[in-house]
Amino acid sequence: MKQLIFLFLFISIVTFSQNFDTVDAKVLNYPKFNKVEDLANRIDKDFKSDADKARAAFFWLAKNIRYNLKEYYSPRKRSYRFRYSSEEERVLKLQTIRNQFIAETFKNKMGVCEDYAQSFKKICDLLNIEAAVIKGNVRSDFREIGTVSNSTNHAWNAVKIDGKWLILDATWAAGYEYNGKWIRKFNEYFYNIPIDKIFKTHYPKEAIWVLHFGQMSLEEFYNQPIYTNTFLALDSELISPQNGIINLKRSENIVLKFKDLDTTSQIIYAITGNKYTQKPMITVVDNMATLTIKNPNRNADLTLYINNKDALHFKVKIE
Repeated sequence: MKQLIFLFLFISIVTFSQNFDTVDAKVLNYPKFNKVEDLANRIDKDFKSDADKARAAFFWLAKNIRYNLKEYYSPRKRSYRFRYSSEEERVLKLQTIRNQFIAETFKNKMGVCEDYAQSFKKICDLLNIEAAVIKGNVRSDFREIGTVSNSTNHAWNAVKIDGKWLILDATWAAGYEYNGKWIRKFNEYFYNIPIDKIFKTHYPKEAIWVLHFGQMSLEEFYNQPIYTNTFLALDSELISPQNGIINLKRSENIVLKFKDLDTTSQIIYAITGNKYTQKPMITVVDNMATLTIKNPNRNADLTLYINNKDALHFKVKIE
């Protein structure tokens, strides 16, 4: 019976495509609400469908909540101690604590991933839309390739629209860090992340969500190259290497193979320690593109850029 339930949940997550230009334009004129209830009430008044309401909540959070870098680098210890006599009381008290953090997020217009995720979930609760907070692991740094962490470092959401789960990450949609500063820039990719690409960037802690997305171990997740949304937003697929650590003999060059890569794009690479970026040698046969990169003759980090945006990251190790 459990296998049937898991199968149903898995197949109920599918690609959901909709143009939200009208929703986004209306939300851009919203005030900077200080209370989550006020935002939920406004959304409920302005929109009819659950799809539009969920998008409005997501878009407002991504546009109005700034990521708290200070909290990220010097986090407060969020540990809770309380007594309870039933599961119902435990859940109620936990939600009371979460509500306090959500209230603070709306008041200060700042938060970390947990605050984005819990705020989105709270808005959906107020709107009677089924949603969940998913905790797990993400990677963004060369040093994380091949280095497995058993502790979670991120939180994001799932929301059920018309009986189907959408996966979204308001934190990563809100912007990014650059030279120690938070750059606010909305990223469409992280609303309804393609299910076949979710393991490239996000790995859930709970087994039931892993089953939603496919089959991959935590070790396999950390051993991948680091994919940026620049590459994942393309129609291309990295065929090889699948491992983020490229082991080379000194006589070998780095060879990357892609399916459906647009080779008319500007494609360059950078090796740590080298002053300048370079162009790889590119050969194309049918829909397969092969990029050949000179052996750096030392252990190094490799970044591939597509149209001046970092797309893929590897570690190179010389045997």
